[in-house]
Amino acid sequence: MTDTTLAPAAAAAADAPTSKRRRATSFPWLTVPAVAFYLLFFGWPLAQMMWRSIWDGGFTLTGYHEFFTQPVYWWVLGYTMVIGVVTLVLTLAIGYPVAYWLVRLDRTWTVVLMAFVLIPFWSSGLVRTYAWIVILGRQGLVNNALLGMGLIDRPFPFLGTHTAVMVGLTYYLLPYMILCLFSVMNNIDRNLMLAARNLGASPVRAFVEVFVPLTKPGVFAGSFLVFMLAIGMYITPALLGGPEQTTLPLVIALQINEALDWTLAAALSMILLAVTIVIQLFANRHVDLDRMWGGAR
Repeated sequence: MTDTTLAPAAAAAADAPTSKRRRATSFPWLTVPAVAFYLLFFGWPLAQMMWRSIWDGGFTLTGYHEFFTQPVYWWVLGYTMVIGVVTLVLTLAIGYPVAYWLVRLDRTWTVVLMAFVLIPFWSSGLVRTYAWIVILGRQGLVNNALLGMGLIDRPFPFLGTHTAVMVGLTYYLLPYMILCLFSVMNNIDRNLMLAARNLGASPVRAFVEVFVPLTKPGVFAGSFLVFMLAIGMYITPALLGGPEQTTLPLVIALQINEALDWTLAAALSMILLAVTIVIQLFANRHVDLDRMWGGAR
């Protein structure tokens, strides 16, 4: 056997231990702390809640049976979804022009005004909600202004209405929408708009057919984030709403704190989680969430 024949075999034999070492060291050990953290603080409580929904001294499905047989729970779930959709629409309608305006400003003014968008994150959500109680109360800023202008002859009961809940949720979640939109708009090449204008497009047509399609990832990301946060919000509907503004998180809290029915509360929590998972899977199928969050397919 010649040397040229032995050379490939010898090279393969020499590479074999190396490939084994590579396979042995290819395990992503750096991800172990992160995985352990998520399993401990997210996976374990979720598993406990799931187990509590089907176990109450024995296997039971009474919580799920009560939900599916009582129309009031379906109404509450439907109202929760409506709140999420309306909040999404309002934040998008307000956040899109604000983000577009911030992108077009000088960088110095953009930084200054973006600070005002971020300021609400520096205070507690509970404090911000109580501020709206003061603003919308019978002796609040809004009623005093309307009375002063003669538009009403007595204070209007804003609190405990759908309007108060929508205003509070929109204010609370608007920064999330603006940040998602701004991050996408800021990376769009402005020369594309100029190119469309040079090719004969009007400013409106260039905006609608060039700029808006490029902002779809930000629109979808902001809408998805706002909707998920809105349907899981507890503080704002509890403080600004009334009996007619009952959402599923409020019912869950009521079952835990007053009725002491942990089985039903856990079952309702699992149902709300299942709804969010279904919505996420649907969005991922039709919107491509991997690209929204910057991942690769």
